[in-house]
Amino acid sequence: MNLSLGKEIAVSTSYIKSNPAVPIYRNDEIYGVIYHIEIGYNENKNQKTKQYIIVDYKDFDLDNIKKNDLINIAKRYCEDKNIKDEIHIELLDNEEAENFIEKIFNNMKVIKGLITKKDK
Repeated sequence: MNLSLGKEIAVSTSYIKSNPAVPIYRNDEIYGVIYHIEIGYNENKNQKTKQYIIVDYKDFDLDNIKKNDLINIAKRYCEDKNIKDEIHIELLDNEEAENFIEKIFNNMKVIKGLITKKDK
C-alpha cells in the first residue's frame, strides 16, 4: 500500500457568534423564534463565514404553505440584516432546535423565556 498526505483542510472554526434571537409573532402570540448563528472558518488562508438561520416554530405539523411562510420570514430577516452570502435556513421543531442550539449556546432557553410578549 502506497500512502501519501494530501493538502491541509481546516476542520475547526475560528469563531462562533450568536446574534440576538428574534421572535416571530402570529397576531399577538409568539409563533416561533429565529436564531442567527455565524460560524467563521478558514479556507485557503481566507476567513469565511457561514450564516445559519434556525427557525424554531411552535406547530409540529406544518403544511407546505406554513413552511413557505416561515422560510419567507427568515429570508426577510436576512434582507433586513443585509445577509447575502453563505446562508443556510433550517426549519426545526422546538425540541430539535433547542437541542442543536443548546450544544452551541447554553443560554438560549433563557433568551427564549424572555421573549414572551410582543413589543409594543
